[in-house]
Amino acid sequence: MNESEGKLGPDVTVSDGQYLFTLLGTTFNAIMSARKKEMEPSGVSMTRSEVLWALKAMGRPTTVAEIAQIMSRDYQTTSQLLKRMEKEGYIARCGSSKRSPLALVLTPVGDEALQRSLERNEVIDEIVACLSPEERDGLAACLEKVREKAVAKGALYSPFPAPLASKLRM
Repeated sequence: MNESEGKLGPDVTVSDGQYLFTLLGTTFNAIMSARKKEMEPSGVSMTRSEVLWALKAMGRPTTVAEIAQIMSRDYQTTSQLLKRMEKEGYIARCGSSKRSPLALVLTPVGDEALQRSLERNEVIDEIVACLSPEERDGLAACLEKVREKAVAKGALYSPFPAPLASKLRM
């Protein structure tokens, strides 16, 4: 592969950006598959665990819009997921009025499910351990820079609401 193109097959040439995007996507998918397999015994899906984690990390009643932002999903998809999770007893509504948006909190059932989903949480660290500390720092810096550019180019949302961004070193 030269500096400006990569080869995927006999007649398929891609730009550096397309190659890196494909590499990032396939790497993400592989890591997510490993994490899903690790989480199977908990009985909690990745998506539900992500919502539960977001509510716990925010540490306060959280709006549908904020959860959609954290998950990088559109409002309607997030709203439907949250309705299902409310029926399952993982989350509850609080403080609904015409002047304030609907806010959600973690229930004891949801907190217990979150704890189950986090009981086994080593696979991502095991995967990333193949990088030296310097390589991890470099990768983090590169990904942060690319994420900022993607947000500027029209990503659905900024990565995280301010209260959560500060907890995640962002």
